Amino acid sequence: MVKNEKPLRVLWFSITPGLSQHRGNNSFGGGGWIASLQHAVESSPDVELGFVFYSDDQLAPFTAGKTHYYPVRRIGYSKKTRLLNRVTRKTEYEENLPHFLQIIHDFKPDVIHVHGTESPFGLIVKHIRDIPVLISIQGVLTVYEKKYFAGLDMPSLPQQLKAGYPFFGVDYTIWKKRAKTEQEILKNAKYVAGRTDWDRRVCRVMAPDAHYFHVDEVLRKQFYDMKWEPRQDAPPIFFTTSSPPLYKGFETIVDTARILTENRIPFTWLVAGLKEKDALVRLVCKLRDVDSLEGLNIRLMGALSADELAKNLLLANAYVQVSHIENSPNSLCEAMMVGTPIIASFAGGTASLLQDRITGTLVQDGDPYSLAGAMMEIVRSPEDHWLMAAAARQTAHKRHDIPTVMDQLLTVYSTMTRLNKASYSREIPVH
Repeated sequence: MVKNEKPLRVLWFSITPGLSQHRGNNSFGGGGWIASLQHAVESSPDVELGFVFYSDDQLAPFTAGKTHYYPVRRIGYSKKTRLLNRVTRKTEYEENLPHFLQIIHDFKPDVIHVHGTESPFGLIVKHIRDIPVLISIQGVLTVYEKKYFAGLDMPSLPQQLKAGYPFFGVDYTIWKKRAKTEQEILKNAKYVAGRTDWDRRVCRVMAPDAHYFHVDEVLRKQFYDMKWEPRQDAPPIFFTTSSPPLYKGFETIVDTARILTENRIPFTWLVAGLKEKDALVRLVCKLRDVDSLEGLNIRLMGALSADELAKNLLLANAYVQVSHIENSPNSLCEAMMVGTPIIASFAGGTASLLQDRITGTLVQDGDPYSLAGAMMEIVRSPEDHWLMAAAARQTAHKRHDIPTVMDQLLTVYSTMTRLNKASYSREIPVH
């Protein structure tokens, strides 16, 4: 990385508030990878950081730690407005764009970094010409839409009502509208950062005029020092981190657990991130005729802190990912960091993180039979999986090494700044 005479002024845009997560009503459990990366950036003398984020409160700009924060109140911040926007399928587009541009004018950054394409932050690329703007790929809504109902068809209205959640269709419509905004952002992007073969290939198509940079992630600190030790519990414990979207594959958990149970395989399957009262859980149980998840040896744990997640990874015989589409799921990376044996669905960018039969086991997404078979293999012949888990831990610690990631990121910032100063204006092909 080229050292600068003075710190680069870098302005981040993120839907989460990073290290200021406890200010006002903005509470995001666990801190997340944005906060972890921010902590590393704050430790660098080469960057002066500004941070734009969505806030439910009306907050004035403030400084905390070494970061200058600019809260922006999202549209639909009240419960009534949120419900109305949902019913009318309204999403934010350019309503806050003047506010974003004013913050850019006030902070005067050398580089702008937009984290993710899920929000309209990235629309600034259509208006900012004299400052390089980096768009980081997290997920890609446009592709996720194709897998939105991969495990379950769109539930009928009666099914939605029985699940106590008549918004499955509404949420899908809102998702598609956000995907259109994402397409507009990437079409106009000049600089894109990703970390998997999948997002690089997607960007070739969706961001054809953009230069692609590889930048890995800093994970939460709890997962760097913990180390899983071989274990053979009776019954074995499997652990999964999930969330409410349909494409996360909860129905695969239910289908697989049923197969294991019918084959008289004893086990306990712990699932973080979901509760029995969640609409998705109720819907899947209705569609799969499940009276009791306990009868399938599934235990839903709800939201867990980073410490609790790490402890469960240590106690599990294996971590199991069942999503139908992902880019680089942090939960999978965290399991690799700890060294827990892993079975993961071959979806999206997962194969860039986990090599089949080398650092873990990959199975076809949505296939409960091969997944059940892989889980049985871990129970009956665990030694090979222990070796793969140790190799995965080495791979993850190299990939998520904080100084290495910081060098990648600062090199990208420096490169973008240098190209901008040199008035490098011709289109740069993705490579």
